[in-house]
Amino acid sequence: MIDLVRTMVVKVNVPLYEAVAMATGNYSRAIGLEGKGCLKVGAHADLVVLSPDLEVLRTFSGGEEIWPK
Repeated sequence: MIDLVRTMVVKVNVPLYEAVAMATGNYSRAIGLEGKGCLKVGAHADLVVLSPDLEVLRTFSGGEEIWPK
């Protein structure tokens, strides 16, 4: 998914926040995943930390770091 976000930002000139929304919240809602793709109380706390170059630095699932370990 990060490759798609990177392509949208770098090659298509979509703002990062829009590319992330396309890859997270919109996708989650489209397939009916409640509590995914949003930052709010009660959500699943799945997060990805990106570098300025849009490389994945850290990944959290359920609020716990799962990558790198």
